[in-house]
Amino acid sequence: MLVYDRLFYVCSQLRDELAKCLESSMQKFHNIWLDIGICESQQKQRSETVVEHLRNLLEEMVQEEEMLRSQIRTRIEKYSKEVRELCEDMSYPDYQFKKSYSMLQTEKDLKMRMETLSNEKAERFRKFNHFKDQDQHLCDIMCLTPYYIPSGSTPTLEQLQALENHVASLKIEKDKRFHEFVNSKKEIIKLFSEMEKSPETEFARDVVCESDSTFQLSTENMKALKVLKVELEEEKEEMKIKVDQLWNKLHVLWDRLDIGESERANFSKGKTSVKEPVVKALKEEISRCEKLKFQNIQRFVEGLRKELTEWWDKCYYSQQQKRAFTAFKSENFTEELLQLHDEEVLRMKTYYEKHHELFEDISKWADLFKKMLEHERKANDPNRFNNRGGKLLLEEKERKKVLKELPKVEEDVKALIADWEKQHEKPFLVDGRRFVDYIEKQWATHQSSKIIEKEERNKARAKLMEEEMIYGSKPTTPAKRRFIGTPSKTPTNKQRRMNDTNKTPASCGRLQQNSVFASPRPRVPASASKILASSRRRSGRIARKVLGEKVNFGNSHMTTHYTTSTNQNDTFSQTTLGSCVQSGGVCNASTMESYHEFEKAVHHNSKANCRSSIIPKSPGKL
Repeated sequence: MLVYDRLFYVCSQLRDELAKCLESSMQKFHNIWLDIGICESQQKQRSETVVEHLRNLLEEMVQEEEMLRSQIRTRIEKYSKEVRELCEDMSYPDYQFKKSYSMLQTEKDLKMRMETLSNEKAERFRKFNHFKDQDQHLCDIMCLTPYYIPSGSTPTLEQLQALENHVASLKIEKDKRFHEFVNSKKEIIKLFSEMEKSPETEFARDVVCESDSTFQLSTENMKALKVLKVELEEEKEEMKIKVDQLWNKLHVLWDRLDIGESERANFSKGKTSVKEPVVKALKEEISRCEKLKFQNIQRFVEGLRKELTEWWDKCYYSQQQKRAFTAFKSENFTEELLQLHDEEVLRMKTYYEKHHELFEDISKWADLFKKMLEHERKANDPNRFNNRGGKLLLEEKERKKVLKELPKVEEDVKALIADWEKQHEKPFLVDGRRFVDYIEKQWATHQSSKIIEKEERNKARAKLMEEEMIYGSKPTTPAKRRFIGTPSKTPTNKQRRMNDTNKTPASCGRLQQNSVFASPRPRVPASASKILASSRRRSGRIARKVLGEKVNFGNSHMTTHYTTSTNQNDTFSQTTLGSCVQSGGVCNASTMESYHEFEKAVHHNSKANCRSSIIPKSPGKL
């Protein structure tokens, strides 16, 4: 309403202004016409002409304005259409202008929107062309298919982003392939150089000789590059294995031919690589040694037999299995015999290498079993307590470790062999029998040896007892500790008094320094024996029962028997348990009829006096 009022007010002002202008102009026309002398009719005619001109002018002006309005409408329609097409082409929603806008505002707004969309479309195509060129370049290098975007339409923002990401991934892939190519090329050139070979295929020559930038990083070429590298590595490894085999064969021939170290060193000089010239030189040397081998067949056969024995032992072959190779005992040294031994050695090598894991586990079990036997032997050795420096503790720890590992290893080997037997449907023989039987035999042999050792110890102990009963026992105290010389301290009065009656003759003192007693003297009649009681004081220990003390044992009495002699050198005789005193007299321990009687006498009482004793005889005293 306000707009309409303002428009009405403007029109009223314009009308008043036009009326004033028209009135002023007409007044001027009339004055001019009067001065000219134009009649009234002509003045009227001229006035109508002026009005007509004014009417035409206004009509023309209206037409021009109408034409302007029409042009604005046309441009608005054009801009609207272009904006609508751009929005549709660029995947934007339709543009909605404000209805309150005038035609000029609408035209201006649509024009600005059209220019914005047009610039954005041009920018999209610029980016698209840039990424497209990069994509095409990378695809040409790697022989890939370019990224597809439908033609005839403006790429969307999502398509541009996807294309940009695709180009970035291609750049990463290209850099990765190029880096891989450069590294592989270096390794391939190095392999060719190490083997002293030249590229044989066209692809290999392209890799080695062409520039890095000209090599096509296609998927097929990269695969072929890997294959070429792997083939060269395998060829080098095969050549290395071949060279090692040739060296091993040559060393065996050298050992069997007793080739000197100087000759070996001269040949080996400069032949540490795996090149073809080295292979050729090794083959020639082996051929030369083969000729010498046939000139020394007997020595070679004997060497092969020694080697074959080692392989038999490694494979735990039994004697029956060894005897199956009858050529081993043949003395007819011919080329056929040498060939048979070569084949047998090769067969045993192959057999061991095929089952080396099983044999290594069996060997591990055998080593642990031997260690266990060794520890048991050491445990039964009485001299082991003479060790110092914690050796006994270390041996005990090692023994426990062996006893802990042995059952575990045994079960593991049993499981592996069981799987092998299940897979091959035949028994796996160790020393000609199944592993379970082999283990049982080892344990049975061990138990039998323990029983035999125990019986031998019992026999030796019984024999020693019998000898002691007859000849007397060997003193356990070292002679240097039993030397009777100058006392370490001044004797007391009691000791002086005791020494008056219990003096030790010089011969006895000398004899006590020896660890072996004299031969036994003939026994004297019982009537010549006397029971003597020692009054010497024992040093530091519990006083022992003196010789001559009687021990009741059934109807018999155990005592110590001493004989006298007129010869000063024969001052005493010796027994371990003295004589057996019966109701009729005294008898020597050697008169016992059985070891059982002796054992009963020893174990009858824990406090029984069973020590070997020596009572010296003073001259002139009985």
